[in-house]
Amino acid sequence: MPLRGHLNDFRPPVDPSVLVDATPWLDDALLWPAFLLSVGGSHTAAVAFDLDPADVEVYAEEMHRHDRWPVISLDLARGHRLHILFRNFEDDAGWDYLLQPAGSDEVITAAALEGGFHGPAFSWPELVRTSGHPDLKHSQAERLLLLLPAMGDSEIPPGANQVVASALAAVGAQRRQDEVAGELLGASHRFWGPSAWTEQTGLPACLNQHSPRHLDAPTDRLALLAEAFGG
Repeated sequence: MPLRGHLNDFRPPVDPSVLVDATPWLDDALLWPAFLLSVGGSHTAAVAFDLDPADVEVYAEEMHRHDRWPVISLDLARGHRLHILFRNFEDDAGWDYLLQPAGSDEVITAAALEGGFHGPAFSWPELVRTSGHPDLKHSQAERLLLLLPAMGDSEIPPGANQVVASALAAVGAQRRQDEVAGELLGASHRFWGPSAWTEQTGLPACLNQHSPRHLDAPTDRLALLAEAFGG
């Protein structure tokens, strides 16, 4: 089981039986505004999806029950996978973006929101490339919105807001998509602060020391993450 080792790192260790495949939840009308509220930091999402904010908050609370840890998994390049885990640990709740390298059952933390604030995992260009990776279970718009909270980039291009707004419309947002997109893109600065990207030995590296891809990271780790996220 790919996440068993990750769960064993908690004290006390977490029983894998709490894991729940949340992929089918993406068809639930309340899932997106709840996800964009709790993980993405958008307080306008409920209005954008024409839903009662109180209902969205109740749904978000259900997503964070201590006895149930939702997981959404995405295929990446070269056979790698990414698991988005709702880390509903009572004393250390948050969201983990966990890279499972191809051919391995181990996972590497690419980003952690709340708790250690480990990240960002990738830049804006890598987010766009990764969201476009072929996926039989998820649309490009779904992938972009699921991945967006783990992105950090000090040089987000002017057209990024429209890219995110279009993804929101594709998953059901009916109004104020531009406003929600701005909230989501602004949240990355709140999580990571300035996150400029450069190259280290020819590989993408982040100047933010909280990123697993910081300048002092081992070259093999930088290479793995660059391959997984299409760098």
